[in-house]
Amino acid sequence: EKNKIKHQTDCYDNEDLVVRRGFGFQIDVKFNRKINHVDTVVVQIQTGRRPMESKGSIVNFKIPKSGKLKVETELYTWCMDNVKWSDKAVSFELQPIDVIIGTYQMYIETRIEDLDEVSRFHIEDEDIHIIFNPWWPDDEVYMPNSTERDEYVSNEMGRIWVGSSNSHRGRPWNFGQFDKPCLEAALFLLDRAELKEGARRSVISIVRTISAQANSCDDYGVLEGRWSSEYPSNCTKPWAWSGSVSILEEFMKTGKPVKYGQCWVFSGVVTTLLRALGIPTRSVTNFDSAHDTDCSTTIDSHVDEDGKPLDDLDDSVWNFHVWNESWFRRRDLPDGYDGWQAHDATPQEVSDSVMRCGPAPLKAIREGHVYLNYDVPFIFSEVNGDRIYWKVKEDKSMEVCNVDSHSIGKCISTKAIGKPDRHDITHLYKHNEGRAEERRVVSFVHKFGSRKDLDIYIRKFNKDIKMDLKIPETLLGNTLEISVKMKNTSNVSRTIDGRISVCSCFYTGIPAKKIKSEKAYHVIKPKSECIVKFEISSSDYGSKLNPIASMIVYCALQAQETKQHLVKKASFNLTMPNLKIQVPSQMKMREKSEVTVSFKNPLHINLTNSVFTFECAGCYVTTRDKKRSVIFI
Repeated sequence: EKNKIKHQTDCYDNEDLVVRRGFGFQIDVKFNRKINHVDTVVVQIQTGRRPMESKGSIVNFKIPKSGKLKVETELYTWCMDNVKWSDKAVSFELQPIDVIIGTYQMYIETRIEDLDEVSRFHIEDEDIHIIFNPWWPDDEVYMPNSTERDEYVSNEMGRIWVGSSNSHRGRPWNFGQFDKPCLEAALFLLDRAELKEGARRSVISIVRTISAQANSCDDYGVLEGRWSSEYPSNCTKPWAWSGSVSILEEFMKTGKPVKYGQCWVFSGVVTTLLRALGIPTRSVTNFDSAHDTDCSTTIDSHVDEDGKPLDDLDDSVWNFHVWNESWFRRRDLPDGYDGWQAHDATPQEVSDSVMRCGPAPLKAIREGHVYLNYDVPFIFSEVNGDRIYWKVKEDKSMEVCNVDSHSIGKCISTKAIGKPDRHDITHLYKHNEGRAEERRVVSFVHKFGSRKDLDIYIRKFNKDIKMDLKIPETLLGNTLEISVKMKNTSNVSRTIDGRISVCSCFYTGIPAKKIKSEKAYHVIKPKSECIVKFEISSSDYGSKLNPIASMIVYCALQAQETKQHLVKKASFNLTMPNLKIQVPSQMKMREKSEVTVSFKNPLHINLTNSVFTFECAGCYVTTRDKKRSVIFI
């Protein structure tokens, strides 16, 4: 117990000893007879399926009669100190320095000098799990700020931001990294991936492995992703999960991928697994998040010659996308790239032939250093790619008709330290939008893209009409009013015509069901403005929404006199009603307590077959329950 307290691991729901690299832990050994000067006692510690001294997975200590002992090779460093002998016992402290992360077994061997008698004992009471140490300055995951450690290593509850850039909320999530079987699952995944001994000393290798093992695409990992409107009956839909523990319990019990997850679920599970291993980690949400499919580092949207969208040709822009950041040193890169590293377990694109992404230093993303490891170009495009609108002609040739440099990567969010609020970290990923430094970085990155030979940023477009789209935050059940503001900056009138359409969509930006579409025709006088109102009532959208109430508005307008295309896409979510949770001021261990959850039904219909999902860190699985009920108007 003293070892666990010293190592900040007493919170693990684990009978075995969990220790952190860099800190010493005490071992007490008792013998069945008195130890004398002819006795030699050797301690052997080993890890892995096939332990070998040449691989650094076996280390032997001949316990000295006094003083210190240091065993150092190119593969590891161990120290022994505070050796204390008595008649029938010995105690000592072991300090693992830069050793393999994993589960170790300990053996004690006694020998008598000049004799062949050897007694070997396996200490079977418990294994020793060695994990990273963000409290120790020499560990590559060292995090000097104690309040940040409390949040990103020790906090079991958190929030993952979902929704859209104009309407977002923090979805509560039980990371539960100290509960069973989270640490066991993390170590199991490293074993199953057959990560080599040397690689298991490196936080980079472990993060890349967990990123791959969290999804089921290549290696039958933890979660199977599904993005569709239909789900089989014998599964848990992505939005029904409220934490990682039940997912990892099911995975460890069945050995099969758990059905189903989407980006925030993948991220929540990765946060749990990496925090369990001692790596400071957080879930991060990027709103209006792009998916560059052709390595162009730009986000391509297409319209025909009449300004109608050609969605099947487009790169996708998700309402939001959630990935992870972990804090560690980048010894594989030049100086200056330590700190937060972005990585992503949601299966999108392969990295080194495996479905994973990162880790990419946030500094490299911000400065456009897309030539550095790992997957910096892909993440750069997600947060700062320019949206290029292409006009597709009848002969299938294309030309650029507009460049939107402000629509990708908004409100990049994570949970604030010590409170449930949103913390905006957009500035860590890019310079202020539209400033000279940000434009310089985008132009530089374009030189590395697959379309670098196209003179996208040299072209000049007629832009005497300025268009802005306003989507107010609207509670589910209320009428939504979208405003399209157009300003004519020229000295002559402009005739604007086209269409404004709204449809429901998946959070990945893919259209689902049409809701409403109207033609638009307006004449805007010189140096004047025009505001077009577009109303959508609950009767328009009520039966066409998906479970997260997301929609997309598409404005495709054109100035007749100049042929200027006014094209804008915007995703948004209706606001869900807040839950009110009442809990007792005090609860007793191993006794039931009553919790009340309530909310106001904002719709004009009864809600039937409603499901509440409860999950709480440190509680037994029987406390996580689903209740079905009817909620009246």
